[in-house]
Amino acid sequence: MSELTVERVREAFGALASGDRQAMLEYWDEDVTFEIPGNHAHAGRHEGLDSFLGFLKTVGELSGGSYTAENVTIMVNAEDGYSVDVNTNRALRAGAPADSTSPYDLLDVTALHLLRWRDGRIVEGRGVILGDGGSTSALWWSPINQDGSRRGV
Repeated sequence: MSELTVERVREAFGALASGDRQAMLEYWDEDVTFEIPGNHAHAGRHEGLDSFLGFLKTVGELSGGSYTAENVTIMVNAEDGYSVDVNTNRALRAGAPADSTSPYDLLDVTALHLLRWRDGRIVEGRGVILGDGGSTSALWWSPINQDGSRRGV
């Protein structure tokens, strides 16, 4: 079993971002479950690595590849097998004007991940959006333009 450290948490997210499935499986269990917060079609429990990766693919498509998660801090409780990372998530909805500040176009929230680790890999994750980020996130995920017209999701 690999020791759970702040660096290992960073490496796990790096492996996820790499797109290299073999690298991911060094840190993410094939049967991982991940709970996405919110009141939108993609929120809820994603069971298995493929389901979670499907969610991340959707985020990438809806943001036109602009999604970023800037790490603020990571805390680890190696004895109990948990980590918590706090990050700032930003994305501009695909097709939105680059200078848009509309919450329908711009996602800018502080979030955290509560991760449970077993045998050196993440077996369960839960996302949390802090403050008024839940409202901001709901608007960004909404398939409605600021003027009320429908848009493609």
